[in-house]
Amino acid sequence: MFSTKTYLALLIIMELSGKDRKSPLTSIKLAKQYNISKRYLEVIFGNLSKIGLISSRRGIGGGYSLACDLERVSLYDLAVAAEGGIKLFAAGEFLPEKGERAVTLRAVNRFWNNLEDELFERMKSYKLSDLVEDLADREEMYYI
Repeated sequence: MFSTKTYLALLIIMELSGKDRKSPLTSIKLAKQYNISKRYLEVIFGNLSKIGLISSRRGIGGGYSLACDLERVSLYDLAVAAEGGIKLFAAGEFLPEKGERAVTLRAVNRFWNNLEDELFERMKSYKLSDLVEDLADREEMYYI
């Protein structure tokens, strides 16, 4: 199940990959721009740093910067990093396939497992570089 962490992680990547980005991005600046809790953003920044997607620098002029090639990172990788792992259902578990309703439970569980597999494979096919480029192109269309 996805939370706003994945949404905000993609937003962070968009901000860090901006054409005019010359200096690191601070959580304070991003929190103010989007009216988001600085503390919540720092959790996401920390999760993205752990997998090497972004890096941080302390001190004056410090902040966060991209640390890897976005062509190598998928939307799935980003979501797993932001969320700390993902499952289609928050609990990630289904009812046991036993008892008189075992056939029905097996069918429903198989349906959700297949759907989860398809969703995750689709997410793996989207590279962050493609998403950043596509979203930037769409954003520019509104300013023409």
